[in-house]
Amino acid sequence: MLDRLTAFGKAMIAGASAASCRWPITTVVVTVLLSVLATWYSAERLAISTSTTDMIAPEAAFRRNTDTYRQAFPFADDQIVVVVDSPSPDQSDAAALRLAELMAGYPQALAGAEVPSADPYFRRYGLLFLDTDALQDLATRLAGAQAALGALNAAPNLRGLADLLDLVLGHTDENAPASLADLLNRLADSTATVAEGRPVPVSWTGLVQGEEDQIGNRRFVLVQPRLDNASFGRGRPAVEAVRGAVASLKNEPSGQGVEVRVTGAVPLRQTELDTVANTAGLATILSFVLVSAVLIIGMRSGRLIACVMLLLLLGLSLNAGAAALTVGRLNLISVTCAVMFFGLGDDFGSHLGLRYQEGLRLGLSRVAAAVEAAKGVGPALVLSTTCAVIGFLSFVPTDYVGMAEFGIISALGMGIALFISLTVLPALIVLLRPGQGVAPPVQEDRGFAGWITRNSRAILIGAGISAVASVAALPLVRLDVNPLNLQDRRTEAVRTYRELAETPRTSPYSVNILTPDLDTAQTLAERLRALPESGGVRTFASFIPKDQEAKLPILADMGLLLGPSLTAPPTAPELDEAGRAEAFGALKAVLARYIADKGGAPDVRAATERFAKALDHVPEDRLETLDGALTSGLPPLLERLRDGIAVERPVTAEDVPDSIRRRWIVPDGRARIEVLPTHDISDSREMARFADAVLAIAPNATGAPVTVTEAARVVRTAFAEATGLTLVLIALLLVLVQRSLSGLVLILAPLLLAALWTMATAGVLGIPFNFANVIVIPLLFALGVSSSIHMVSRGQELVREGAPESSFGIELLVTSTPRAVLVSTLTTSTAFATLAISSHRGLSSMGILLAISITYTVIASLIVLPGLMIAWHRYRTRARPPSPIP
Repeated sequence: MLDRLTAFGKAMIAGASAASCRWPITTVVVTVLLSVLATWYSAERLAISTSTTDMIAPEAAFRRNTDTYRQAFPFADDQIVVVVDSPSPDQSDAAALRLAELMAGYPQALAGAEVPSADPYFRRYGLLFLDTDALQDLATRLAGAQAALGALNAAPNLRGLADLLDLVLGHTDENAPASLADLLNRLADSTATVAEGRPVPVSWTGLVQGEEDQIGNRRFVLVQPRLDNASFGRGRPAVEAVRGAVASLKNEPSGQGVEVRVTGAVPLRQTELDTVANTAGLATILSFVLVSAVLIIGMRSGRLIACVMLLLLLGLSLNAGAAALTVGRLNLISVTCAVMFFGLGDDFGSHLGLRYQEGLRLGLSRVAAAVEAAKGVGPALVLSTTCAVIGFLSFVPTDYVGMAEFGIISALGMGIALFISLTVLPALIVLLRPGQGVAPPVQEDRGFAGWITRNSRAILIGAGISAVASVAALPLVRLDVNPLNLQDRRTEAVRTYRELAETPRTSPYSVNILTPDLDTAQTLAERLRALPESGGVRTFASFIPKDQEAKLPILADMGLLLGPSLTAPPTAPELDEAGRAEAFGALKAVLARYIADKGGAPDVRAATERFAKALDHVPEDRLETLDGALTSGLPPLLERLRDGIAVERPVTAEDVPDSIRRRWIVPDGRARIEVLPTHDISDSREMARFADAVLAIAPNATGAPVTVTEAARVVRTAFAEATGLTLVLIALLLVLVQRSLSGLVLILAPLLLAALWTMATAGVLGIPFNFANVIVIPLLFALGVSSSIHMVSRGQELVREGAPESSFGIELLVTSTPRAVLVSTLTTSTAFATLAISSHRGLSSMGILLAISITYTVIASLIVLPGLMIAWHRYRTRARPPSPIP
């Protein structure tokens, strides 16, 4: 039965090729029309999936938890985070608020922007969030500065500053507080920046409240973008709008000396998408060019190369149409399917074209040579294509949907490439009439063949030693599917994201847990705080000050003592140019008197001298700028103190504004918990430890650490399942076709060796497997089997023809088959290597490892496999009983 099917298949191949040669124009025209239709259809219907999370099946438990959390808090994932840094917290506050105002001018791209630290709630109740001891210390320090605060409140300008220093320096001694020297040094630094033309305001808030120890000079602006998920530029308009607002800020006084960086999920993903899109386009063009160059070397016939390249273009269009019709979308991996098609589709044309040239050299006509070439290589092409399809489809039963979609599209491409190679390519050959090319010198082929034949035993020994060494290197192989580790570290979004991850309090690697209500959240939060891996746990209750019964009396005392000084209206008029000059002179005089007295603490004296010298370098036309730099931070400070000491009753949950509540409480009462790590967990292993510790207590936890960790397990399982399925199905297919255990071993042995070499190389070079390059090993078996099949099939033909033991290796290696294997493998490896130009580490490592694996495949197929075939043929010949002499 199998023989009949084989014969029928060969007859079908021969008939199809003969028919296309009989009607070549019709065949080519119909194919061109179909490719044009496919191109139009794919342009209209082929969508883009830009989510890395969607590359895992939605049925996975962590995907369901993530979707539930996103439905509760839809703003939580797709955000743009703008990081604002400046020399002072006051300047950062002003810059962040102005930036949010500027972003309101882009309503089509941005849905909103907010500055969490600037919420009026924190300004009013900020003092209650201090520790009790810290609040008491602040109250004591402010009580000692009551008169100074009164002077500043009466005149928050250069005049008030002169009065303040006159009061403070006139009553200081060697036991002056360190804060006085700190203030004078800050004033000196700010004055120096004014003299240099780049004014940096003094941070009065940070000086008095110690706020720099709490949240530093960094502020965040959280931006909600409007996204187009059907486009590769889904977040580009929003990111460009944010950058436009940043550029406008830089041109304003509030933006001078401020550093603004953009990061977050949307900029990171858009940067990745742009990198992938640019890589896919450039790699497609480059692979087309390089494949052409390799074919020129291998075929040495311009017309035949033109036939093959035209075939690839037609096939690519048809493949795109088939992808639109079946899968309907591209993802971050399948967007490289054009490179994959060029790298693999040329295999068919290489084998058939070189076999056609061999037929011409044997004296066949062009039509006969084309038909005979299709008949000769057709069965091997069908078998190798089937094996390739098995490898591509091996991810379909797994939860790795992204790789399954890539496999479906590539499998369709292989089927299309096979069909048009056996039909359209013969028709093109008839129309373009390529010649036999320039045959390689026979002596070169025989020299290589003779070397392999003479050294077959040494080759097998060397292969065995290398296999053992590769097995020893396997522990070095690791898996890393953290999406951030795959991106270009030089981009602003990635650099900023990594910097935020270094500090636990700003780490983007937090874990979120959705609980039924706030009481449950509080109970669970206590258990999470006890984890050694937990660096902090926040709930809605974290925004209600603790120990208020102890803090409110302190605020009441501060109100009684400082209230009159802070609530009195300013008594001094605003300074005009003359008043400013007078105040400037008074300020310099105060400092000069203190310096002349030669008393006081050494650090205060040194700071005073620095301030006085800095003032000497300020030109008269910059006094207004100096006034703003030294005193513009006073009104916010005084206002914050007035609001803070005016609190008379405990803060309750009802006082928390909706801007905060909606980030922690769902309208139906469900509450969120956020768990922060203790340190930077960018390394996948550290991330897994943190995620597993939280998951042990809260199995429904979600967030980047959980997503990355669970996705890694899905990818690892999918890799094992796909590799095992590929091996089993290919082995069954080969046994069915070959009906010989020896044929199966001969075909698979070099592939196993190449797989070991590839994995060992990845481990030694420190190239981790990731969500993109994990397909390398299954593809090595699926694609590399083609070379083994062609070599073994040609060897079996020679055995049937009665090739003697002594010349079997030479006769095998001087045929067109080894050269076809070499050419097709080089084109495949070259095409895949073009992906290495990408700055996206996932794609670049995919290209590198695919090129390495295919190179190892050709070494195993053209050196190790012939040695193995020679040894096996020699064994069978010598083991066979001699034929009786007639």
